Amino acid sequence: METIRLNIAGREYPLRVPAGESAKLEAAAAAINAQYAAFQKQFNIDDARDLLAMTALNLLSTAPPSTPASASTSTPAIAPETLNRIEPLIQRIQEELEI
Repeated sequence: METIRLNIAGREYPLRVPAGESAKLEAAAAAINAQYAAFQKQFNIDDARDLLAMTALNLLSTAPPSTPASASTSTPAIAPETLNRIEPLIQRIQEELEI
């Protein structure tokens, strides 16, 4: 495990991730920040909650559709351990946005 610090929408989040996964998470954070900044500039919005919601909708709606694990070996299913690590981060982001 290694500790990384991700900056998402101007807030820093420390995470412990398995070795080798940090590059994927850093790339994901960069994609989020790029889309966040584009929406902020395009719509002249400063509310972080609105911008993050718009960013999430945009990124998920433009992502390739997921397929069942049995139908494709090129798109692995998200392991329960990964979901367990992501859920506290999502909760923390939501709590920070409510301040």
